[in-house]
Amino acid sequence: MRVMPHQVKLSGFASGGTSMPPWAMASFAAYLAWNILWLASGKLPPSMLLAILGIPCPTTGVTRSLACLLHGDLRASLMWNPFAIPFLILLALSFHALSLAAVRKKELTLPKWMAAAWCAVLVLAWLSKFLLGRAYW
Repeated sequence: MRVMPHQVKLSGFASGGTSMPPWAMASFAAYLAWNILWLASGKLPPSMLLAILGIPCPTTGVTRSLACLLHGDLRASLMWNPFAIPFLILLALSFHALSLAAVRKKELTLPKWMAAAWCAVLVLAWLSKFLLGRAYW
């Protein structure tokens, strides 16, 4: 009797397939188009959520926050978005984790702890936007 080796089928983007649902691809395409149109006109793109629904995105103000921080104004930085630094740290960690997965030809997914950290930081950042008020949207 001959034993066949077990084959592991890679799923997701690493294997060339797609596991992204159509609504997610359409949302991402709309997001890219929004940003490209604004950037092509020579302006920084405003938050889509704020422009369309009138509510802030959790990441609204991160660019202004980082600009204030680079100019040494910690108070203004924290007012624009107190979670700018945690966002940057999570972004770097996510990029590193996904890059390693891609190099190792594994499924491109974040570790569970990192996905939970993203959810927690996004929720806290969104709540902080409402607590700080419209002046910092």
